[in-house]
Formats: sequence, structure tokens, C-alpha cells
Amino acid sequence: MKYFHQETVRENMTRPARTVDPEMTLGDLLRLFSANDCSAYPVVHDGKLAGIASRADSIKPFTAKAGTNTACFDAIMGTTVDQIMSWHVITVELDATLDTVVHLMGVHDFESFPVVDQESRVRGVISREDVIRALARYTWRGSTPLPLSPMGYAIA
Repeated sequence: MKYFHQETVRENMTRPARTVDPEMTLGDLLRLFSANDCSAYPVVHDGKLAGIASRADSIKPFTAKAGTNTACFDAIMGTTVDQIMSWHVITVELDATLDTVVHLMGVHDFESFPVVDQESRVRGVISREDVIRALARYTWRGSTPLPLSPMGYAIA
């Protein structure tokens, strides 16, 4: 019988990964962030991981220019992803265990990690949601259900 600590990233990651190009504008990146729940996008150039663009990275250009005029705002929105992305990326290999991922999430407080192969090609993303789904599969095995207290509801 296989247990959680033996599960691999390959078996649990989300694929294909949603990625962005380094030439994408900040305005387009912000629209992507507003349309879904991704906390970061791997940045891919020539098929390989080049960096990562997080929600925090997308806000940084505005911090020094708060309250600026429209022309400056438009210039910031035209900034490209390669100008704001983080170049240092913590990645996970396909055959890493979920124990490794949980450890990395605890140490770095990241919500997800790009999953790469030996050629640095992005194969997927492993997120907290993926880990929670894997953990949930093991909750029925030998665990005692939590006692539920009755809740009162008022209907008006």
C-alpha cells in the first residue's frame, strides 16, 4: 500500500502548466491574475524556464510611483514580464516526493512550484491545492471522524 510520503510530484501536479512569455506586458499579466487564482506564472523562453512572475512581482513597479500621472501609469503597464520577474526560481523535479514539496512550502511559504525536467522544461506546477487533494485521499485510512456538534439554524 502506498502512503502520502511516497507519492511523487509527477502523480499529483497540475498539467499542463500555465506559463507566460518574457515579452508579455505587465498589463496582460495583471489581467491573467485577475481572471484566475494562480499566485505565480512560470516564465518560459525558448521552451525552458527563465523565471517566475508572482502577484507580488506584478505590484512592485507601482510601489515607487504611487500617485503618478496617466503617462507614467501607462508606461508601467507596458513593462514586460522579464523586467519584473524573479530570476531565481525554486523548482521541483518530477520524481520528488510530496514530503519534499511540503517541506519546501513550509520553508519558503510559496503556494506553488514549477515542476521541471532535466532540460529545465516546465512539465507542470505543484500547488498547495494539489498537496491538499493528495492528503485528503489518505484521510479515510484509519482516521477517526471528528465529532460534529449539532448546529442550530433559524429560518425567518
